[in-house]
Amino acid sequence: MKHRKKETIGLLVTMKAKAGKEKEVKDFLLSGLPLVLQEPETVSWFALQIDDSTFAIYDTFEVEGGRQEHLTGEVAIALLAHADNLLESFDVKVSIQPVNVIASNHKPGTQKKGLLVIMNAQAGKSEAVENFLKTGEQLVADEPETLSWYAFKLDDTTYAIFDTFAKDSGREAHLNGKIAAALMENAPSLLNDFKATAIQKVDILASK
Repeated sequence: MKHRKKETIGLLVTMKAKAGKEKEVKDFLLSGLPLVLQEPETVSWFALQIDDSTFAIYDTFEVEGGRQEHLTGEVAIALLAHADNLLESFDVKVSIQPVNVIASNHKPGTQKKGLLVIMNAQAGKSEAVENFLKTGEQLVADEPETLSWYAFKLDDTTYAIFDTFAKDSGREAHLNGKIAAALMENAPSLLNDFKATAIQKVDILASK
């Protein structure tokens, strides 16, 4: 079995489709998969649909050189070229956020459903949040239907979890599992204004 590269860094790219352009944005993201399959330094790549008009890309890399190669590659060039036509006109049409991967866990399977959770640490609690997220790596190892699980850091106080499943039943099992229970239990002491609504269900459009 081929050894998986260690994912240490990544990107979270979010975008909002213009009214009536949702299918075109979805089709554009699907067209990106053959391109990233030709990027050996892109360890993983996911195209997500968060709601009717909001989409995202999450991808990971072993080294900074791989991330920079991706940022100057065909997918990024095409995304920026299509932004004016396809995406809502706000200050930054495409939000490209570099992230540091804190922990991850992977199992084989077809990834169709996902969860994206973004959270903000209370003042002075960033290290505690990171330590909490690291404990999740072992917990998801015991969840056979959780196929990919990532904990990552967006900035000094902002953290996220992204995980994937083959079907809704696996996602619901995870939401009723130990990690979700621990997150809700620890949220009042670690996180700012965290509510269950921060846990977003997403569809996986394509993945590497």
